[in-house]
Amino acid sequence: MAALPVLAIGMDPGWRARMQRLLAGRTELRWLGAHAPARDHPAGAEPPALLLLDGDDPLTDRARRRPLLPAPWRLYFYRQPSVAALVHCIEAGAHGCLDKQAAPATVLQALRAIQAGLFVATPDLLLRAVGVQAAAPVEAPRGDWSLLTGRQREIVACAARGLSNKQIARALGISPETVKTHLQRVFERHGVHGRIALLSGRDGNGATPR
Repeated sequence: MAALPVLAIGMDPGWRARMQRLLAGRTELRWLGAHAPARDHPAGAEPPALLLLDGDDPLTDRARRRPLLPAPWRLYFYRQPSVAALVHCIEAGAHGCLDKQAAPATVLQALRAIQAGLFVATPDLLLRAVGVQAAAPVEAPRGDWSLLTGRQREIVACAARGLSNKQIARALGISPETVKTHLQRVFERHGVHGRIALLSGRDGNGATPR
């Protein structure tokens, strides 16, 4: 597979330098450099297949519209990604919205996901976008959860954070009916009669399920 030509554009020199350090030596990429929006892409130079854009810089959008930079993929980076930033990326037809300090592994995974045709954003930003506030970590419910499916464990974790069936459904991209069905199966497996009993680790007689 041919290396992916990547170019970064933005006024933030710290972010440009970070992208340079993270990506310049990657064999699966063809790093075309990082520069400010005012600098023209050299005539005859290889066009990028992916643009990394400084979302905090209002000049970035104008720069990426130049005839030589019609990149099919665009990934925006923000100092503090917000729901408004996410909406802007979607409305602009971009392919992702990340924090400028995203972990190197996250950035690389995002590039691969974009090549596969996916839109990338962090889970906490998506939860905020659908109106689900990320709660503080909670103590895991007591009991043996080893026999649950991965999806059932996700749903139980969300329930432990106090999310409703509808909120869990939005967060996981499934229907409220599916959430209800999974919870019912978990209740049956652990011999309890509802969320409170499940999350407290007690059955209907006050005993701890095994």
